[in-house]
Amino acid sequence: MKSNWHSWQTEIYAVFQKEWRSESRSLSGIMTTALLCLVSVVIVNSITWTTSINPMIASGMYWMILVFSASISLPRTFLQEEDSRTADFWRLMARPEAVYWGKALFNIAQMLLATTLMSIAFLVIVKVHVENVGLFIAMAFAGAVSIASTVTLAGAIASPASSRYALSTAISAPLLIFLINLGVTGTATSLGEFLKSGENGAIGMIAYAFATCSIGPVVYSKIWKG
Repeated sequence: MKSNWHSWQTEIYAVFQKEWRSESRSLSGIMTTALLCLVSVVIVNSITWTTSINPMIASGMYWMILVFSASISLPRTFLQEEDSRTADFWRLMARPEAVYWGKALFNIAQMLLATTLMSIAFLVIVKVHVENVGLFIAMAFAGAVSIASTVTLAGAIASPASSRYALSTAISAPLLIFLINLGVTGTATSLGEFLKSGENGAIGMIAYAFATCSIGPVVYSKIWKG
């Protein structure tokens, strides 16, 4: 049992390490996400700098920036394997579930970093006041994990297709709309908007993240075998 668990750890770590080394050479994914977030925050500030925005609108802008940035940069972890024709290498070296978890954990780590930086920039540049810091942090953390796991799942499903990038966007869009609704409600509450269901947003986000993280490896293993 211990040996089997160790082999799982080894395979997942190998995939994660490969993703990290590939990213560290160019930092293209992290830089793309960071620049998209920063440019979006600056645009929001330039539009609203003469007026104060209410918590609901600020929350909507916050989540649109996060989702837009993630949907562009995160699916590459699966899609580029097919482009570079290295997917067959992982089929020989690791189990599909381990490949999925390695890539998903890398995407989650990347999204957590991007969300942290974007949240700081948003609060400082747009000058939004946070009423409930704990809820704001919980929503940001749960949202980052949920977005990363959702986009990872979409990229995994779309990876075998010829028009994989367009298909990945088409799959992730309806899933992310539901996340935006949860995120806007919870974050708006943390910014001072009184919403009865606001504090349940973080719980919904966490449940959604667990669901996508549980379904993802199973779905990818079926696609892998197919």
